[in-house]
Amino acid sequence: MEIFIEIIKYIVLGLIQGVTEVLPISSSGHVTFAQEMFNTDIDNSVLFLITLNLGSIISIIYYLRKDLKVYLVDLYLYVFKKNREKSVKKNFCYLRNVLIGILPLMVIGFFVSYFIQDIYDDNPLIFVGVGALLTATILFAVRNQTTFHVNRDFSAKDSFFIGVMQVFALFPGLSRLGVVTAAGVNRKLSLDSALKFAFMMLIPISFASIFYLLLTADFNFSIMMSNFDATSYLSYIYYSIGFLVSLVTTYFALKFVFISFRKGKLDFFYIYNFIFGIVVLLIAINR
Repeated sequence: MEIFIEIIKYIVLGLIQGVTEVLPISSSGHVTFAQEMFNTDIDNSVLFLITLNLGSIISIIYYLRKDLKVYLVDLYLYVFKKNREKSVKKNFCYLRNVLIGILPLMVIGFFVSYFIQDIYDDNPLIFVGVGALLTATILFAVRNQTTFHVNRDFSAKDSFFIGVMQVFALFPGLSRLGVVTAAGVNRKLSLDSALKFAFMMLIPISFASIFYLLLTADFNFSIMMSNFDATSYLSYIYYSIGFLVSLVTTYFALKFVFISFRKGKLDFFYIYNFIFGIVVLLIAINR
């Protein structure tokens, strides 16, 4: 029975990671909520967090594989073959803009996260609830603009603006995807283009977050594997389950969010965030 409960727990953790990582709802907020509500010892070891993140990253790369192949080939042609054709230059500039978009988060985020974490630890549910309501407000505010903009070209200024707005998503409970897509729409970009750009930025950001996790553990394997028993086959089963669930659910969540955003259907997301935020705040107040 204990093994069954553990399997269910790792399935739920993989599900939370896969779904919330690519939908405009906070992944960290939902993990915190699950931990607080079920009063369970959630595996938050560095190795397991990396395992879940890798599942999501692989799915995102696979989903965007055709675009990534074109961008990387044109990057090679532009840099090493000195090809200056219009399409090649455009794709090179797109990758340059991805780099510009992640720079504010990389530079500012490292310092801000420490400050936020200290406050967050004292009132986690309050932060999660407020963050969810802010996400709902942002999505609600841009709901009528989603079908008006058809611009698919990003300038360096657009990318920097989106990158700066992305820093605010460090606020616990606030969805990075919601902030980034709303910032893109604010810059008169099509919702589909803003969404794709958000995931293109997410790939290097995810790898950077893995490096950050390794850094927090001082690259010490004993710390990273604190909840992993290398002598027990059950540990391998649990982690494999978490990885596979994260991998599969991320892929299907990606399909869902792209279909929804291309249709300009944000209703589900801002209604969900609003309800979730209210519920979390009510629980936090009455505890």
